[in-house]
Amino acid sequence: MSDKESTLPEDWFKKGDDDKQAVGILLEHGGKSSVAAFLMQQMLEKYMKGFLLSKGWMLKRTHDLEELLDEIIEFEVSFEDFREISQKATAFYFLERYPFFSDELSREEVKETYFKSLKLIEKIEKPSKYR
Repeated sequence: MSDKESTLPEDWFKKGDDDKQAVGILLEHGGKSSVAAFLMQQMLEKYMKGFLLSKGWMLKRTHDLEELLDEIIEFEVSFEDFREISQKATAFYFLERYPFFSDELSREEVKETYFKSLKLIEKIEKPSKYR
């Protein structure tokens, strides 16, 4: 991992919050749903990495939220409830990142996933035994 990337959890949470605000704006003001979906994956990735870093995890490059979730579950099994969201948001990342032959993502699907993602973030942010 590059020395240029912070290993401070709060830096990752701040960047994740920036993405969260951007997703909210895109969804509220009619922005492209595929871009909102991509940023949603980025938002979750940053929050999940921030959580793991707060546990002493060694930062590594991955965009696979399910892989990150597996590592989070080693600290708290109740995060298993977020497996479907992790899978869906990872798929959003690849759909936006690479030129597949697919239609634009449904705004409703992206919004629904966003609201479920906020529950994962809320659990990560909750001052509790997780930090």
